[in-house]
Amino acid sequence: MTPPQARSPRARDKRACSLQPPDRAVPQLPRLLQCERMAAAFQRCLSAGSSIEDVRVALVDYRPGSGCSVAYDVVVRGRRQVAVATTGDALRAQAARTDARRAIARALGRDATVARPLTYDVGLGALLHWYPLDLAMPVLARPVPELLRHVARSGIPVDPAAAARPLLYRPGQRAVIRAGDVVFKAYAEHTSFRAGLSGLRIATGLGLGPGPLGALADVRLIARAALDGEPVPRTGAGEMAPVAGAMLRVLHDADLPRLEPMRPRAMLEAAARGAALTASVAPAVARRARHLVARLEEHVPEHGTMVASHGDFNVGALLDLGGALAILDFDEACLAPAGFDVASYAAGVVSGRPGDLERADAALDALLAGYGERPADVDWYLAALLLCRSPRPFRRQERRWSERLEAMVAAAEEVLGR
Repeated sequence: MTPPQARSPRARDKRACSLQPPDRAVPQLPRLLQCERMAAAFQRCLSAGSSIEDVRVALVDYRPGSGCSVAYDVVVRGRRQVAVATTGDALRAQAARTDARRAIARALGRDATVARPLTYDVGLGALLHWYPLDLAMPVLARPVPELLRHVARSGIPVDPAAAARPLLYRPGQRAVIRAGDVVFKAYAEHTSFRAGLSGLRIATGLGLGPGPLGALADVRLIARAALDGEPVPRTGAGEMAPVAGAMLRVLHDADLPRLEPMRPRAMLEAAARGAALTASVAPAVARRARHLVARLEEHVPEHGTMVASHGDFNVGALLDLGGALAILDFDEACLAPAGFDVASYAAGVVSGRPGDLERADAALDALLAGYGERPADVDWYLAALLLCRSPRPFRRQERRWSERLEAMVAAAEEVLGR
């Protein structure tokens, strides 16, 4: 990975929005969002002669009244690394891992710059750990050659000498790593592991994406063939939409009865959770977010015909293979009304920027041209999904996140009022 341009942690803090009101159950959260303070904490983890050059918040997983986990991009000696701070219920879940000692032992010595890959910072009241150490996914801390040899012995075709590089990391949840011509996906929970394996089988069975090469249930690891393509950027959602719509229609027409149902009431509950988080971090829009939930509940549709659904269908799940498309990440595959996936694609275009909703509508029209028809209740699902996504600017600590969060709420209001 190319390290980001070094910037002063103090300069980043000056651009940050204040967080209010304070959460008595997670009083550490404001401190965890102060890059200057976190730089000092991470410096104490390093070996002599190493120094922190840059820190920025990458992802905030905050559960009001419960706990949080914050991931950071940290630059040490010109190299970008990932560090994580965990507190509250997330900390207790990490501490309960019985395989913690093995993970720590394997992580020690992996990186000469990090002397303490796992430590509890008393001043912050948080557990700090550095990738690849993750107590929920101890397989990540294995030396790469050892892991690849273990995988090869299981019959999965992989070059034991291949270099590995991370593609995605969600602390305490999942990670994606490429080694040579194989992509590995690690999971923290067995339920997610089984869903991921089932999703890959669905993708390959319908010719929409790569299938599994093999799986190691004991370490919750799935292997699939790597695809040499380019992720489709959000700006390409409209251009790729007709082909994506045709591929989505293939999925929706498939007979996959064993999938778990995702009914409109479940979508309403997810929207309510998004509204609760938005209200917690941005009290100025709390009333509007709660009112949206009430309006969604008034108009919740009948679930009607359920179709095989991707479950998280957005432009980020598409891979451009030089003219052809593949659909990835079927982990959330379910049975749902057709309008859910269709609305998900449009919702993925909206991030709180000016003109987002117009671009989302254009992408939706292009998607439906490939799909062949407009399913029922698309606007209801789109409004619900926008409310679900409304905390994303805060979770990613984007510039002017409070303004963008408010714009997401306003977009949901506009869609529901159409």
